[in-house]
Amino acid sequence: HDSLTKLPNRILLDEQISAGISLSRESNKSLAVMFVDLDDFKKINDLHGHSIGDSLLETLGQEFNKVLKGNDSVARFGGDEFIFCFPELSDSHDARKKVKIIQEVFEQEFIIKGKSINSSCSIGVAMFPEDASIAEELISKADIVLYKSKSAQKGRYLFFNEGINKQVKRDFLIESELRLALANNELSVFYQPQISVETGEIFGVEALLRWKNKILGQVAPDEFIQLAEDIGLITDIGNFVIERALKDIKQFNVSNNYDLQLSINISPKQLMEPNFVEHTIDIIKTIAFETNLVTLEVTENVLISDLTKVAPVLNQLRNNGLKLSLDDFGTGYSSLSYLGNLPMNEIKIDRSFIDKLLVNSQSESLVKTIIAIGQFYDLSVVAEGVETKEQYDRLALYHCDLIQGYYFDRPMPLLALKERYQISS
Repeated sequence: HDSLTKLPNRILLDEQISAGISLSRESNKSLAVMFVDLDDFKKINDLHGHSIGDSLLETLGQEFNKVLKGNDSVARFGGDEFIFCFPELSDSHDARKKVKIIQEVFEQEFIIKGKSINSSCSIGVAMFPEDASIAEELISKADIVLYKSKSAQKGRYLFFNEGINKQVKRDFLIESELRLALANNELSVFYQPQISVETGEIFGVEALLRWKNKILGQVAPDEFIQLAEDIGLITDIGNFVIERALKDIKQFNVSNNYDLQLSINISPKQLMEPNFVEHTIDIIKTIAFETNLVTLEVTENVLISDLTKVAPVLNQLRNNGLKLSLDDFGTGYSSLSYLGNLPMNEIKIDRSFIDKLLVNSQSESLVKTIIAIGQFYDLSVVAEGVETKEQYDRLALYHCDLIQGYYFDRPMPLLALKERYQISS
């Protein structure tokens, strides 16, 4: 037994699940293994101290014991993780009732050593006989869906299924392969043209990261960018994009005697690295790229998370001659105070508004308003995701500055960019 909670530990857990499987098999019924993980338990320890955290676990052990019936069991798996075993259930509907009972434990306020503690949990569920027929596999599969549940949204429960299993295996494969992607030279940078509405000519490009892996094939940025942040690779990958994009567009500009603008997305974590500004300026100087041709794109969430820390970084960047763009404007917690107090040069209208521009009056009004805000603050306005002539014409009518999207061109490698946009001297 676990010394803190007095619950069975992992050794006894296997025996209990195996016994439960035998019971369920004999009665031709189902069994559920539920992997329960406390949400944000580290925050409780950090805020109140480990003794409070330990006392909470002890209290939960007592509360969990109270909800058990018949041959049900619960064990402490380790840390803030618990595993329930519910044998002889009729079906998954019965299992869901058990999930609700566990969740109800967390609806109360826990008074621990005079402090009021609120907690919640995430739950992964695997069933016998559908998912596995031995204890170790049931625990493993419950753990898999717990991981998936927490990554999507804390405080939820999820039942194992083969689709989730495949997705989690893919997630792990993406993570292991991503760690080698830079060393294996699998990352590349493509460029999507930004067209001036006034002249109809190319004005700049946005640098977009691409990853082609020998096992996974082409991996969408949506699948790996957030992961790169989570596992601490985003700074190295971000520096690769900055350096490659600067070299490529320098080459384009020199060969065409042109001043093509370059936009680069910057991750919030990358932006807050202690030496981000100095390192970025060093790369630009080493490549001898003109700083006034570089626009760094940041999203609203970086402003929301810690404006007091972000603002000095943005000001440093502007003081060094770089331009700044507020990406996905209007999708988050847009505040005019950002535009009034921060040194932005540009705002980008998110593609979700452009998609509905011609079919939704609210989206059209919002696009018109964003363009008007840009004009009021003397900011360039870029519309992303423009796919049709009708969208382009409407945006031109409202005096949007730059257009980016499949109507003109998809993202392309440097060679294609040079072939398609040879500028006549």
